[in-house]
Amino acid sequence: MFRVIPEGMAFREHALLKDGQGVLLRPATPNDVGLVEAFMHRVSRESLRLRFMASISEVSRSTIEGLCSGDFTDRGCLLAVVVENDCERVVGLGNYVAERDGRTAELAFLVEDAFQGRGISTLLLERLAGLAAANGYVDFDAEVLPENQRMMRVFSESGFQVHRVWGADTIHVELPVTGAAAQREQAELRERLAAANSLGPVLKPRTVAVVGASREGTAIGNMIFRNLLAAGFAGTVYPINPQASSVHGVRAYPSLAEVPEPIDLAVIAVPAEAVQEAAEHAIQRGARGLVVMTAGFAEAGPEGAARQQRLVELVRAHGVRLVGPSCLGFMNTNPDVRLNASLAPALAERGRVGFFSHSAALGLVILEHAGARGIGFSSFVSAGNRADVSGNDLLQYWLEDADTDLAMLYLETFGNPRRFTRIARRVSARKPILCVKGARSRAGQRAAEARSGQPGTRDTEVEALFDQAGVIRAETLDEMFDVAVLVAHQPLPRGNRVAVIANSAGVATLLADAADVNGLVLGGTGLVNLGAFTTPERYEDAVKTALDHDEVDAVLVAYACVGDCQPERVTAAIGSAVHRVEVAGGVDKPVLLCIMGAHGTVAAVSGGNRRFFPAYRFPESAPRALAHLVRYAEFRRRLPDHVVWYEGVDAAAARREVQAALTEIDSDDPAALTPEVAGRVLAAFGIGVAEGRDGDLVVRVRPDPLFGPLIEVAAPGGAAVVRITPLTINDVTQVLEAVGAPHHDVVAETIGRVSQLIEELPWVWSLEGRVTATGSPALAPSTTLTVRRVASGETSRP
Repeated sequence: MFRVIPEGMAFREHALLKDGQGVLLRPATPNDVGLVEAFMHRVSRESLRLRFMASISEVSRSTIEGLCSGDFTDRGCLLAVVVENDCERVVGLGNYVAERDGRTAELAFLVEDAFQGRGISTLLLERLAGLAAANGYVDFDAEVLPENQRMMRVFSESGFQVHRVWGADTIHVELPVTGAAAQREQAELRERLAAANSLGPVLKPRTVAVVGASREGTAIGNMIFRNLLAAGFAGTVYPINPQASSVHGVRAYPSLAEVPEPIDLAVIAVPAEAVQEAAEHAIQRGARGLVVMTAGFAEAGPEGAARQQRLVELVRAHGVRLVGPSCLGFMNTNPDVRLNASLAPALAERGRVGFFSHSAALGLVILEHAGARGIGFSSFVSAGNRADVSGNDLLQYWLEDADTDLAMLYLETFGNPRRFTRIARRVSARKPILCVKGARSRAGQRAAEARSGQPGTRDTEVEALFDQAGVIRAETLDEMFDVAVLVAHQPLPRGNRVAVIANSAGVATLLADAADVNGLVLGGTGLVNLGAFTTPERYEDAVKTALDHDEVDAVLVAYACVGDCQPERVTAAIGSAVHRVEVAGGVDKPVLLCIMGAHGTVAAVSGGNRRFFPAYRFPESAPRALAHLVRYAEFRRRLPDHVVWYEGVDAAAARREVQAALTEIDSDDPAALTPEVAGRVLAAFGIGVAEGRDGDLVVRVRPDPLFGPLIEVAAPGGAAVVRITPLTINDVTQVLEAVGAPHHDVVAETIGRVSQLIEELPWVWSLEGRVTATGSPALAPSTTLTVRRVASGETSRP
């Protein structure tokens, strides 16, 4: 993902390759000469020929020292590093050197043969573009031999706008240093596939070792091993216990080193102080995934936090994924896997819901309650401290998982909310995300912060995040399951018009009231009271009539038993009505039941098909659940959507203005640009200054320590609407609707250009101005723009 990277030599990033393996990207320094020299010796002569465009047997020491001497102002080199046997190994590098015009830099890459084709050059290209942009470069160029088709594919598939010029012996490649929309699309796709692949060894392992598998019935290691066996895991499980010859009748091994084959996943259930060593041994034995059940890490104070940091550094250095520590574990119900690496005694019912929980104990409760409500899972992950694998990773995995149709989340904090917004928006376009956000009160935030080590979030920002990303937010766990049974078994509604059918005037009234409160309107057949002693046949006719009506988008059906009744016959009649509509080629519409005494899902067989309907105990619950689905369906109808991004801006000129101003500032505190400089920065992004106009809307940009820059838009004297940058076309439209402003193309464009300015200039701290509806994008003369340098060791926006 392209972003301007002002960190320079302080830049470090753990990234994932196509196959899910991790690498560290960091600048080359003079201390790396030996590592780079060893790398050059491992690279084949053919790869050296393609890189240096000459047949050479080795690279000179002076060339290597030159690669390791830049700071990205006029030259720089970025390394891709893995760790083997506790030693760093360079597996790829990319570098650029400034050309005479000061706006263009020549680019080149070299990747170790065994690592070619795995995405290293693409990662290096994206990050070098961000580093070059921060140093004022506008374009890259490169010379490529015609036979180096692999390198040409890197350029052509990167998403950058590539221009090729064929010469006598080489292909001259030119590409702008910019975050164009096409590049963002390609980068997001690469990131998503890499994240999904990285979780394969965790959720679909072939071999699992349980380190700390015990014979004691109450020990965590004993329970985990027993649960793996009881679930019928399709692979091989190895108990590791130096004190036992067998565990649950399975031969035990005294150490991981003695296991007869490499392992994919290690489940670690040993005391906290022994976890690091166990993790090291697991990695040495080939593990690509670890799950640490043990407590005593970030949730246990400074000593535990330091212990967790060492563990994270270990797994990331080796490209291994970590679930936990201090977690319940996870499950995969796929019949070809049947993995229960958790403390839950039984594998969850098979279904098409992926669930992620921050809380371990809550996870057990959810599993039990889900079964009672008729919800099954494709996979279930309780991640504890989320030191590595997070909800963001699982969302990307579920998006690519053919077994998952719905993602459910219980979250307390956000590790990276900007990344969550970007990922969730893409997932929601194809699969619904249903979330309960805990830690909303100050007391709850303090508890979550102490447990996770991550800062809490204000509800205003959380609401903005969910709105932008199309996430269905439930207030309670019970409400989440109300929505889940609806999403799992019914189609999306086409609007908010409902028909109400009941055999009680009181129940019908409650349904109508709840519909109105939740933004639903009666349409078509409206409210139908069939009377207390109605028949199943009348229910069938009423439901079919409502489903056939063009002005009905969903049907709410209630049945209260009076006397000697048979709710099963009523349910079957409703199923028959749905079947008749389908046979006649009618529109598929959601049907929700309020059958007194039924809760969860009820089944009806008609036309040889078994249908499941969501059922609710009380009338208020069904319209509330349906309203959530109506809003989500509206989000889906607004698609496709994309980030607002304008070509023809002069971001490089704006960066030069900002960097020149920063050289005049003595501290790291935010400082206001002069009106003249601010005007030139705005002009570089196509935003003028409207003299003599106060403006129609107030637009503010303010920093948030967790969310990064936030845009607030408000009508004069009105409440502000908050959004996280970068904005999409739909974001801008919704903002204008929310503040009650008429849609004006120039106003919308001005807000969109401010969003792009924020993304292209990571030094911007705040902005405040008034948007004017003139003939071209403009802000009022009173606009203020403050900037702040990115301090050494500080990471710019995620």
